[in-house]
Amino acid sequence: PPPLVITMAATTLLWSLVVLALPLVSPFSTPTCPLAVSATLSSLRCPLRSSHSVAVPKHLPRVRAKRGHPLSHLHMNLFDGLKNAIADATREVKVQHILVDKQSEAVDLRRRLEKEGLDSFGSFAQQYSTCGSSKKTPTAKMSQLRGEPGELVFRPGSMDKAFEKAAFDAAPLNTLWGPVKSKFGYHLMVVRERSA
Repeated sequence: PPPLVITMAATTLLWSLVVLALPLVSPFSTPTCPLAVSATLSSLRCPLRSSHSVAVPKHLPRVRAKRGHPLSHLHMNLFDGLKNAIADATREVKVQHILVDKQSEAVDLRRRLEKEGLDSFGSFAQQYSTCGSSKKTPTAKMSQLRGEPGELVFRPGSMDKAFEKAAFDAAPLNTLWGPVKSKFGYHLMVVRERSA
């Protein structure tokens, strides 16, 4: 399923848990729920701020587990897991890459790119890359073909694991990285943008 569906499902589940806990909390008495939630209906109204972030109501960081309750750690772990899943589903990276079949070819291209500089990365991608993304141009009419040569924008779970790990975790921004071996061949990459 698309990442938006996963994000919406996780958000819906989180809100369901909060709404189920609210009837058990009274502002005039001690909470009977294992989670002491201090919230009002107005604090639950929290629209999404943008398509890439999920707004968390102000009262959620103040959720406290009741001391000695056997399920308190379970509730906190569930909340942390949902929060991390939502954050991970919204991560995104923009990479420019060159794909070649042989490691020796990738090493040679890297040496040449280091001499000429990253400004020539797009022309190298058009000339040497075997990936379809190397045919992109900034003025293309179709959105799938618009962008810099070799440019890919993706979220976790949509690419080869080695390529994805380098793009999200290893490669510094705007620095030549690689060669990275994947099941498709060898990649040289430059991470242009990375969202948290």
